[in-house]
Amino acid sequence: MRMRKREWTRSADQAVEPWSLLRDVVLPGAVAGTLGAFVMALLACAFTGVLHGEPWRPAMRVAGLFFRSGETQGAGVALVGVLTHLAVAGGLATGFALLLPRKGTGVAALLLGELYSLGAWLLMTRLLLPFGSPPLAREDASALLLLLHLAFGAALGTVPAARGVLTRVDRLRHGLRLLRQKA
Repeated sequence: MRMRKREWTRSADQAVEPWSLLRDVVLPGAVAGTLGAFVMALLACAFTGVLHGEPWRPAMRVAGLFFRSGETQGAGVALVGVLTHLAVAGGLATGFALLLPRKGTGVAALLLGELYSLGAWLLMTRLLLPFGSPPLAREDASALLLLLHLAFGAALGTVPAARGVLTRVDRLRHGLRLLRQKA
């Protein structure tokens, strides 16, 4: 009985690919990006609500990428800002997952995530915001953006954990497929 289980486990382990774009990059990047975007948005809304009284203001400033005058209001503009923020965060986190080595510790991923987010903050505040979103650039919120990007960097540290969970799910999927073939 024990020998069969060991053989089954070994067969399932061999069936799992050592590297998969979907399992090791796209899905962990999506998880980390969504988590990071959510944490950033939550903190931005909380700080902006305290400072300016309008918690939806950050989403409208992000929508300044499309509404350059910054005078538009409403739920539609805020939704465009939220979706833009999610898309950018997902892309940045997927890029981080692509660059992050497969064999590494969570602490290394956290530190590299912080460095990556600091680089993103530097590029966004100095290059992209003045040209891409004038309403946000006019507010000169670079100190708040630094704090928000540090929170995003911490969320990037979840990539190894997401990879581990997805690898275990993949191993289980292959093991169940082997069981089904034997039955």
